[in-house]
Amino acid sequence: MKILVLILARGGSKRLPNKNVLKLGKKHLINWSIDFAKKIPFVCDILVSTDSKKIGLIAKKRRALVPWIRPKKLSLDKAKSHDAALHAINWYENNIQKVDALMLLQPTSPFRKLKTIKEGIRIFKSKKNISVIGVERSKYNSNNYYTLNKTKNKSLKKLLKKTEDVYRVNGSFYLISPFNIRKNKSFYHNKTFPLVCNSMIESIDIDNKDEWKIAKRLVNFKFN
Repeated sequence: MKILVLILARGGSKRLPNKNVLKLGKKHLINWSIDFAKKIPFVCDILVSTDSKKIGLIAKKRRALVPWIRPKKLSLDKAKSHDAALHAINWYENNIQKVDALMLLQPTSPFRKLKTIKEGIRIFKSKKNISVIGVERSKYNSNNYYTLNKTKNKSLKKLLKKTEDVYRVNGSFYLISPFNIRKNKSFYHNKTFPLVCNSMIESIDIDNKDEWKIAKRLVNFKFN
């Protein structure tokens, strides 16, 4: 099995400027995901897609693959992550090799656990034609949240009415086949399997100054 790890890292960020190159502990935020990806089994390459030359240089020093600067149209605020992912997987398979799966790791999720990712890969390999994404249980109710289908495969479905069985995509990882992302033009489809992350630290997604402060406190507590 061959997995291409993709890290999407834009240079701009309105709520937390230059967040991907900020130092969390002793290393840049993006390097947390690059270093983590090196531990994942079946990974053939770690590709960083960025519109920033600075991020590209940092990633290259960590021996990630940075073959180009991402096109501007795929780096705007309204650009979709699956479009940038399609651009990356199409380039990689046309120029390097075919892969069995694409794993998206957001650089803003630095505290993911290897045990969780290994379980996600196991599920992906054991069930035909599925995708796996990390989720967390949530107490909130919104159209941006999900519940589980009342079926054997327990795939995700959009939350349409109030329920106690609520999940939120936590951004820790997405695992999908090249076929399915091309077919659905999305990381989600009717066979998307949710892997519940029970650790609160694993679900931290740094997107603003308050979340950055929390992450810095956790690093100081955990690594010092």
